[in-house]
Amino acid sequence: MTDKTQARKIIRERLSALSEDEKSRQSDNVFSLLKSLDLPDGSICIYNSICGEVDTKEIIEYFIGKRKVYLPVVDGEDMSLVEVDADTEYRIAKWGILEPTGKRLLPEEVNPAITVTPLLGADKDLNRLGKGKGYYDRYFAKVDTLKIGLAFDSQIVEKIPCEDTDKALDILISASGILRKDRGSELRQ
Repeated sequence: MTDKTQARKIIRERLSALSEDEKSRQSDNVFSLLKSLDLPDGSICIYNSICGEVDTKEIIEYFIGKRKVYLPVVDGEDMSLVEVDADTEYRIAKWGILEPTGKRLLPEEVNPAITVTPLLGADKDLNRLGKGKGYYDRYFAKVDTLKIGLAFDSQIVEKIPCEDTDKALDILISASGILRKDRGSELRQ
């Protein structure tokens, strides 16, 4: 793929071809694989999924009670983090994302051990393609965190165009398996 605009168009077309049943099946597989990982201790930051993303609702519920869980909220050009629990209230924010209400913290104040990040696409070298606003690349520049991407199989492409500011993932989980930086592939074909 020659540029990010073209890559985003191709991946969005692939996503639109996935049925809701297939998205649900693949989301369940991704969740099972995530639970199987030996993750570092500490807090976790995870996104509240929207249409076209691996469903994170059960993942958030799974980690609440096991560790501190933070969800991002958009603050201008950056993100803040809000700690969530079973009683957290949410509001619909920009792009239809459910954002938690509560005390907003700077990412560097929390410095989560793990960040589960949304993506539009990724490649087998763990390069991540976001939606183009750069929120997570700016976030990753501020925190030292294990970066985990969750993807439907159709979101994984041969090569993602990258810039110097783009931050690669440490782990990519799709329904077909797990790709890890410096550890090779456990991806099932």
